[in-house]
Amino acid sequence: MIFEETLVFYDRSDAESFTKQLLMEGYRTKTKTVNTIVNEAHCKGKIIELKHYFEDEMKSKAEDGEVAAEVAETYSSIIADIDTVIADLMDFLKNRDDGAVISDDPDVKRFLDIMKKEGIADNAGEEVSEGSDDFFSRMLRIMLVLNDNGMIDDIAGADGAEQKILRKNDVAVEDLIMSMPSDLFMGGGESQNNRRTHGIKTVINVVSGAEYHVTTPADFSLAANFDKLDRMTAGYDMDAASYTKMKENIIAKNMVAKNILACIKNDGKTSLDEIYEVVKSSSVEISSGTDEFVFDLGRDFVSAVLSEMKLMGLVKGKGNRFRA
Repeated sequence: MIFEETLVFYDRSDAESFTKQLLMEGYRTKTKTVNTIVNEAHCKGKIIELKHYFEDEMKSKAEDGEVAAEVAETYSSIIADIDTVIADLMDFLKNRDDGAVISDDPDVKRFLDIMKKEGIADNAGEEVSEGSDDFFSRMLRIMLVLNDNGMIDDIAGADGAEQKILRKNDVAVEDLIMSMPSDLFMGGGESQNNRRTHGIKTVINVVSGAEYHVTTPADFSLAANFDKLDRMTAGYDMDAASYTKMKENIIAKNMVAKNILACIKNDGKTSLDEIYEVVKSSSVEISSGTDEFVFDLGRDFVSAVLSEMKLMGLVKGKGNRFRA
């Protein structure tokens, strides 16, 4: 139906909670579970080859102009970041023995504590404690590289608690494998050839998931209060684009309905064709004249709107003639 709107949730309990809130307001919704897949892409290769890749990319794009300067700045930052990873890994491995129980290591314990706090923060909407950001991000990269190279074993200790054991290998730090976000690998075919030259592989993880599509009834759109809607959906894991689209659609469709009612009230019984001629290319100024909605509507759409408005008791009529 024209006035129905669909909001997409990523969490079933959030969709159910939103549905219950609307039910308490007197609105019955329809919910559909949609199975989906999500592609999570990253690139991986030897740390030193990743560095050389970005160095080559920067050289190939070295030219005058603002865009080139921005690209060069981005690549320079990434290269410096890789150098930091190399230095951090060297320092970490140099100061720890093979077979060490690194879960007892002060730095690793601090890192794991922040991991736990981050999990709580994500659920509660709170921030990680001040001063932990740089330490956490650098330790995270160390632990990810060690995990990617099979250098950490998770075993049960004597007390049953999980322990992380460091397993050193004879591979130089620069030759360890590291993953990086695929969106950092800019460019087309030339960039792909460069990645091939440096042995960098793109890995795409295909993860299954589900979306929960909650469709609101027609009368909800005509009575929606956005401030209240914002409060009702605060903290929910939902698709932001679907929420924005819902609001935009509600505003536009309310304007169409108001234009139709004004047209009918002015003329009493009014035919579909007469209504269509008035509203098909109407415009509405908002925000004290600084913004304007310009409509370009089809006859079938206007007819469908009138049919729904008739079902909701907003207009009356027989055949193609309507009255308020």
